[in-house]
Amino acid sequence: KDYSMLAEEMWNKLRSSSLETSVVPTIKFLYIPTAMYALRADSQNTPGKQRQRARADGKKRRSVIIKEVQELFGSDVQVLAITLDLDDGSVKQPVGFDDDSLFPKNGKNAFQSWSPHLVYVEGGNTFWLQHCIAKGNWSNDIIAACTGFDAAVYCGKSAGAISAGALVETATWKGWDDPSIVPGMETYQDWKSIPGLSLAGESVSFFPHMSDEWNDLSKQKIKELNEDNEQSSSSKAIVYCLEENDAFCIDQSHNDAFLTSEMAQ
Repeated sequence: KDYSMLAEEMWNKLRSSSLETSVVPTIKFLYIPTAMYALRADSQNTPGKQRQRARADGKKRRSVIIKEVQELFGSDVQVLAITLDLDDGSVKQPVGFDDDSLFPKNGKNAFQSWSPHLVYVEGGNTFWLQHCIAKGNWSNDIIAACTGFDAAVYCGKSAGAISAGALVETATWKGWDDPSIVPGMETYQDWKSIPGLSLAGESVSFFPHMSDEWNDLSKQKIKELNEDNEQSSSSKAIVYCLEENDAFCIDQSHNDAFLTSEMAQ
């Protein structure tokens, strides 16, 4: 894929939406680490210690992304970043400018009026992430911010990718995530047919961390999905099995979607 045209369009959007107080284009980056904040029942640490370590780890991961963005767009671009926890709607750790008035006061404000350019949803426990999205009624906010004219770029890693799809039950296939953290939905069966954000379409779901180890399992699970869909007269399920350096990209302005591999290289 030739990204030159996409990069040029994004650059023009950044220039037109620059903060009035800034002399350079500004990228507003909303980082959502909620999935990695999920408590682990098998941890030897107290809940307080787990949260403390998760917040510190999230801050480090966010710093890496900020550095990547700055390297991608160059020194002419300023990055304003803030962290949003969908569990309680709090926004914390603003960086990029000393003026607090340039940052959102809460999560709803972050989506609805701050108008971020980049929304990054971190990996972790998919079930906890989806629970928090539902609990806080965040779906409409995320969809509104990441679709339509001047939409933010949605970047979902692992759990963030699964939640972007039509169904989150792909998180049950490997048995990596613990659903018992969500009251009333403690088993994998409870998550069957639970919808995600459907950012790629009403029938497109994602299965990250794909490898040869999961070939037979993924084929069987996709077959079962489509058997269920036939019984309910639903559309055929499409599941993108993403390896570690794969990304499913949607270019909304050109009505295009494509899979790209080995992005790290």
